Amino acid sequence: MYKADSHIHSNFSGDSMEKLENIIERALILKMDEITITDHLDLDFPEEVNIFDLDLKEYLKKIKEIKKQYRKEIKVKIGIELGLQPHLKDKYKEIFQCEDIDFIIGSSHCVRGMDISDKKIFEMYKKDEVHRMYFEEILKNIDIFPEISVYGHLDFVNRYGRSVYEDYKKIDLNLHKDIIDNILKKLIEKNIGIEINTSALRYGLRDFHPCKNILERYKELGGKIITMGSDAHRATDIMRDFDEARNLLKKLGFEKFSTFEKRKVEYRNLD
Repeated sequence: MYKADSHIHSNFSGDSMEKLENIIERALILKMDEITITDHLDLDFPEEVNIFDLDLKEYLKKIKEIKKQYRKEIKVKIGIELGLQPHLKDKYKEIFQCEDIDFIIGSSHCVRGMDISDKKIFEMYKKDEVHRMYFEEILKNIDIFPEISVYGHLDFVNRYGRSVYEDYKKIDLNLHKDIIDNILKKLIEKNIGIEINTSALRYGLRDFHPCKNILERYKELGGKIITMGSDAHRATDIMRDFDEARNLLKKLGFEKFSTFEKRKVEYRNLD
């Protein structure tokens, strides 16, 4: 069984304190075949101090050193998680042109310039409106950023709004079926994958990102590119709940999951 985790954060991300060396040592304990570091770059994040900026030059230099140091023990890949907003196309040009980057996760952490983890957006709009706005922005971003490898944690908007709505975890999939279908169809058309992100279980959501129903619909529509990511910000969370994720993918009819190298998709057996 091929062991790979394609969504991991180190202390190059402002929301993690984990050293890269600790991450690799944990991966070796887990006897992993490969690991992809995907630290945050989230420009114009609506905070006074943006903790999601990234020193790209230093980041690439450090991971290259790690790759070389551990080259006989594990394959280390260079990834990045970009916070997508429609106006950022030109600002990310350097990333898309960088040949050192193996894998790009595109994620939506903001909607209409507002942080979706901030309760203010849920106070301004009804829950279903926030969810709709979130999916609408994803749909826009797919056209604007066709260079991404996968779209990250597609439905993770349901982590937020708990201080405003008791049922904040519930997304009305019937209400938003049309736009979710359009998102999945567009991703497939543009050869952009999705990820099964296991961090949702750590947030008490009892499902993955995206949820089983969206994963099932992706498969029905012909989707094939799906990476496995823990979204770990601590070494102890690497590959967390991957056995459960593999079992679900197999139950839904997937035979393989994906990894990326030099921005090219590779397929790995789930067994």
